[in-house]
Amino acid sequence: MIHTMGENGIDISENSFIRDMAMVIELVQGSIHRDLELEHPAHKFMEEFVDMTIHPDNSVETEVDFDFIIKLANILENDEDDPEVS
Repeated sequence: MIHTMGENGIDISENSFIRDMAMVIELVQGSIHRDLELEHPAHKFMEEFVDMTIHPDNSVETEVDFDFIIKLANILENDEDDPEVS
């Protein structure tokens, strides 16, 4: 996938791209681990932030809760700004 993106003009050497792909790779590894019935930290992430609806015709609809992820990231970012208390 990354090779194909590079062939199609995506700058795969860009640091932000590398960071994004690290997350994609970890989430894929989590899916593989789940199929093998092995634990992976990505499982909790996916269970908390991806809502899944199964319709009567057995079709599946998913929605990633980016609003909640952004709120959580902002909280964590603000916590880093607080002075450390000893």
